[in-house]
Amino acid sequence: MERCQHSNSYFRFCGIISPMKMLISLILLIFVFSSCGQAPTHQSKFLWKPYSKQAIKDSVAHKKPVVIDFFAEWCPNCHELDRTVFSLPEIQAKLAQVTALRMDVTNQDDPQIQKILQEYEIEGVPTIIFLDSRGKEIKDFRIIGVVTPQEFSQALALLALLK
Repeated sequence: MERCQHSNSYFRFCGIISPMKMLISLILLIFVFSSCGQAPTHQSKFLWKPYSKQAIKDSVAHKKPVVIDFFAEWCPNCHELDRTVFSLPEIQAKLAQVTALRMDVTNQDDPQIQKILQEYEIEGVPTIIFLDSRGKEIKDFRIIGVVTPQEFSQALALLALLK
């Protein structure tokens, strides 16, 4: 065995201790800095009313367009939209001008949820659909997957023009 230069004891793998400490330190630094770079988590759930046919009827009666967010708790992209798009104050302000509904499809085995998914031809989440003030979907506005705040904002601006 060789005598370790870093201590008074004999240790066969002396050269590994220092790189091991460096690796652990690097992992901790990456974790800390990756956490710092995340967008602040704002709760956007207060904006979304639960989906219901009655909510759509009420919006049509008031000639108000509707945005329906098809969301699932197990969906990472749904949570990303919450964190990076729906949490922004400018998006929240625009959503406040329409009827913003959230259809929670977490339990896809539920027959009522299956019926709504079929009715709107939803193939996956996240999917966001836009209904005009008469309650008819504007198919060209449909969003499937993650979008930027700018893309979502543009869709809301166009929806406002179609009142």
